[in-house]
Formats: sequence, structure tokens, C-alpha cells
Amino acid sequence: MVKKLSKNSPVHWLRRSLIRVAQLHLVFVAIYVAQIIAFDASKLITPEVLAQRWLAAGGLAIAATGVWYLARSKVTSTLNYKLLTWVLIVADLAFATFNVYTQRGMASRAVLLFLIPIIVATILHSRIALFTTAILAAVVYTTTAILYFVNFFNEGYKIELYGEVLFYSGLFFVTAGLLWAALKSKRT
Repeated sequence: MVKKLSKNSPVHWLRRSLIRVAQLHLVFVAIYVAQIIAFDASKLITPEVLAQRWLAAGGLAIAATGVWYLARSKVTSTLNYKLLTWVLIVADLAFATFNVYTQRGMASRAVLLFLIPIIVATILHSRIALFTTAILAAVVYTTTAILYFVNFFNEGYKIELYGEVLFYSGLFFVTAGLLWAALKSKRT
């Protein structure tokens, strides 16, 4: 017998939030695909980059669709929804990492994409989850920027690299702190 979820239960709220977040990810993928098409039509990207971006978009779409589908099943365990949220967070981190690396490392404007998993972590209503995601974003961004710098060392200065890494990593933590403050003020 399947237990009926009450509208005010944490499981129901987490389920509803995760479904919305997964749907918004599909909208995000559609916007990303529109950008790919526009860049390809104007010959702004090479065929190799085109293929890589389609693979990245497909991977994120598969992850978001899988999370959406599984979240729609009426499971009564919050653990399942928390795990699905972490699947989406990891997929977002991988997507952001791919975009930062392929868009010139520390010079990439795709650093903004690392804010998405931090925002997604807020649905867990956990300070630890929020700051863990910020730590993961900082570590992955730092590693990606340094790897790009090592592989293409003529594209910047070392001081610029460390300045960018510190600035954006700090921004991830400030964002997590602001989101946590907003969550706490909503509870009281």
C-alpha cells in the first residue's frame, strides 16, 4: 500500500521543488541549444566544438529528464529525493566545468554556471549541503582554470589566474551565504 503524502510534509515539498528544478533545467538546456544553433549558423564555433557542446547539452538533458521522471514517482522517502537532488548538482558541476574549460579557462564567462548547482542545493534546506556545493564548485572551478592555464600557458598571467580563482571561489561562498540567510529568514 502506498502511503498518501500530505501537502505540508517535507517529502511532498522536496518532491515538488525537485520536479520544478528539473523542468527548469530542461528550459536551460533549450536556451543552451538555441545558443549552439546561433553560434553554428554564424560559423562562430568549429565543428569539433559544436559536437562537444551538443554532447554536453545532451548529457545535462538526460540527467534532468531522469531526475524529473524519478521525482515524479511518489516515493515516501526524503532520502531518494535528496539523492536525486545531488545527481542534478553533480550534473550541473560537470556541465559548468566543461563550459569553463572549453571557453578558455580563467577567461571564460561560463563561470556563472557554477552558481546553478549552488542555487539548486537550496531546495535541500541544509546549510551543510549548500556550503558543500559551494566547496565543490570552488574546487572544480579552481582545478579547471589551473588545468587550462597549464595546457595553454600563453593565454594569461599566473597572478591573473590566482586572482580570478580567488575572486570567483569567494563569490561562490558569498552566494551560498546569501542563500542560507534568505532560507533562515524565511523560516522565522
